[in-house]
Amino acid sequence: MRSILIVDDEPGITDAFTRVFRNDYHVTSSNDGGEAIELIREARPELIVLDWRLKGEVEGKDILIYAKKEFPQIPVYVVTASVQSVKEIKSLGADECLLKPCADLKEKINAVLPP
Repeated sequence: MRSILIVDDEPGITDAFTRVFRNDYHVTSSNDGGEAIELIREARPELIVLDWRLKGEVEGKDILIYAKKEFPQIPVYVVTASVQSVKEIKSLGADECLLKPCADLKEKINAVLPP
């Protein structure tokens, strides 16, 4: 089964994304940026869905930079509520930048990573 890592500091959002994808993918989730980096290193997901505005020491930007530097083959889909962040997100190498509430996220992921 294909694997996805969901990273968001809101447990309700990671739970919701997990419910959406769990029938088609092996889903791992994290509500902590530092833990997310460890999961990327250890689990090597096939795709990462990343919230841009994480609370804590390790932010979405840090995770995106790490993932693209160390594992450039892993697509990173960044989710944000901030239209102003889109240009920066794309400039840092995000494969997709989706504005919340991202109704088409499942279709976009299925197109790149067929279940």
